[in-house]
Amino acid sequence: MVEKALREWLKDKALTLDQMVLAELLLALATDFDTKTNTSTAAELRKTYLELKKSLGDVGAVDPLDALLKR
Repeated sequence: MVEKALREWLKDKALTLDQMVLAELLLALATDFDTKTNTSTAAELRKTYLELKKSLGDVGAVDPLDALLKR
């Protein structure tokens, strides 16, 4: 679910090498989160997502992981 949403978000992005590394890490974390839903994975997933989003200059969009991480 999360991985699919992130893949959709990433598909039209032109990424630098550093951003590609972050994107692959992001997708790996999303896959792990989709199968295990550990809160520690969710925290790393959100941190990685926000770091990639910031590197893309995308600061205005809504954080799709925000609702998943609220208790």
